[in-house]
Formats: sequence, C-alpha cells, structure tokens
Amino acid sequence: MHSARHLTSLYLVRDRRVLLLYRRGSRAIPDSWVGIGGHLEPAELTDPTAAALRELHEELGITPEQLADLALRYVAVRDTGTEIRTTYYFTAELDAEAVVPAECSEGDLAWFDLVEDPRLDMPVTARVAFTHWLAVGRHDRKLRFVAVDAEGHEMGPA
Repeated sequence: MHSARHLTSLYLVRDRRVLLLYRRGSRAIPDSWVGIGGHLEPAELTDPTAAALRELHEELGITPEQLADLALRYVAVRDTGTEIRTTYYFTAELDAEAVVPAECSEGDLAWFDLVEDPRLDMPVTARVAFTHWLAVGRHDRKLRFVAVDAEGHEMGPA
C-alpha cells in the first residue's frame, strides 16, 4: 500500500543566478539543496501554483507581485517504495528590488550561477529536473515530466 505526498519547488532566478535552499530537518527528504517550497495543503491539491506562492511567502516573504514569468516547468512522480510523491517544479524571475532574507527557518539560502552541472547534493527528482532545466529547459517554455521508480531508476524528462 502506498500513501501520497504532494510538494512544490520553485527556482527563483535573478541576474543569471538561481536561489536554492539547503533544507535541513525535512520530513520528506534528507538534508539537501532544493528550490523554495514544501507540501501542498489539502485545499491546494487542485492548485499547486497557489501552494508554491504560499510557501514562497511563508519561507521568504516574497509576494506574487515580485515575480515575473512564473511557470510550471516539471512534474515529477517518485515511488519511494512506501509512498508516491508528486512534485511540481516552478521557475520565476525575481524582481531586482525584491529583498531576499539572509536566512530562512527551513535551512540555508544561497545564490548559484546558472551553470549546466552544479554538482549539488539534491533529492533525485530535484536533481533530474534542475539539471535538465539548467541545460535545456530554461531555453524554452515546455512542461516536462519526470518519473523515478522505487529502485531509483529515472525516466524522463519527457
């Protein structure tokens, strides 16, 4: 029997750099680099964009008015063996005037140059989506899908 978990992750871009969070103490993943995000609330199951914006505001105090080109870029499904995790990966341009806090209660924040192989410790679906986005996805507006089975075999992006 599998349970289900629904999550969001948002990669914020400004000045050819991307903001990532080294999340510590998560219930769902080991300490690792991720986008800004978290779990969908029951009322958000049909609106992952609302969940991503809520998490962004809760974690960084950033509002939708401070974003441009918010887009759902990847939907990843992972079988962990005990649960099916669906993660909605978004990207957005952050306004130049938006203030990003120096720290976050969820972990450490850091800006990274947009390079094709950041070699960061990331959860498997985040690594697949982020690496593909850096190399290919950020140059178009396509929505892509990623799947990872219980043995860790990657299928996608497609």
